[in-house]
Amino acid sequence: MKIQEIKNKQLNRLKEICEESDVSYSSISTLLESVKTKKLYKRNNYHLQTMNDEIEKAIK
Repeated sequence: MKIQEIKNKQLNRLKEICEESDVSYSSISTLLESVKTKKLYKRNNYHLQTMNDEIEKAIK
């Protein structure tokens, strides 16, 4: 539960900052989701490459 509470506090703070700065919260939220997705793809590609390298070493 602690993690969920922290996440909610961060989202509320982000909403406050967006309101203070006259920035659309939805656009910032979309941007954050795209960054998360990009990082996940990058990490997955790293793991796939590492597995492929290990398989090639084992075959040789």
